[in-house]
Amino acid sequence: MNKYFFLAVFFLISFMSSAQTYEELVAKSLDYLDTKDYAAAEQMLKEAMRKEPGNEGNILLLSNLGTIQRQLGKPEEALVSYSSALSKYPNNIFVLQNRAALYCELDSLNAAMKDYNIILSLDEDNVEALYRRGLIYMTEKNLLAAESDFEQILKIKPDNILALSSLAFSLKSRKDWVGAEEKYTDLIYKYKSQPEFYVNRAECYLQLNKQGRAKSDLDKAKELGYNDPLLYILKGQLDIHQYDKFSAKRNFEKALELGANEEIIKQYLLLCK
Repeated sequence: MNKYFFLAVFFLISFMSSAQTYEELVAKSLDYLDTKDYAAAEQMLKEAMRKEPGNEGNILLLSNLGTIQRQLGKPEEALVSYSSALSKYPNNIFVLQNRAALYCELDSLNAAMKDYNIILSLDEDNVEALYRRGLIYMTEKNLLAAESDFEQILKIKPDNILALSSLAFSLKSRKDWVGAEEKYTDLIYKYKSQPEFYVNRAECYLQLNKQGRAKSDLDKAKELGYNDPLLYILKGQLDIHQYDKFSAKRNFEKALELGANEEIIKQYLLLCK
């Protein structure tokens, strides 16, 4: 009896699912998304597209499906979903952005770069694409190209903190200490409670031999709760400049305790002898 009962329930559920309209299945997927039941939402979207494979709304469903599959830890399936949508609508910026972000997660930066280039050929002022392409340029050590993208963002959105901080970091990375100091000063003017900006500006000040200003920034960063190895490395460097080897040794050892690279700290400790 139980066997037949469960078979009957199974067929009833199957019938009810097949009886649902395309719109009902899509609505049901949204309900499941609200409750974070991603597996059920995935199933509803698949059923909707099977019911009406020619529906133009499937591009949005495929994009949503890809995002759900990313949440479910299925990046390869998500890539298939995004690419399927783009095979029909190759210039859809929303889907291109989703696929490019997924490529970045998969460390396929060349593929991501291609998608961001397509987006920017369609919309040269797309801030997200400019920013993410700039980050890829930075990983490739193409700092001038990265800075060009960040500067383009700042023409569009002068207060964009991500672009401004990335531009400052890029300038610092190629040892443009004056340019980097100016950018960090701009950031501090707008965001006075961000300790990492003070630490980075302090590094610029040290390189520019402005020791008093460097000390002031390092003290401010510590006051704001910054507790990163870089803070203590810079404090140690400042101590060396001031011929205080005892304090320098103590700061370098603190940086090591917080996770600084051991080989780098060994080199610094040689300066304390």
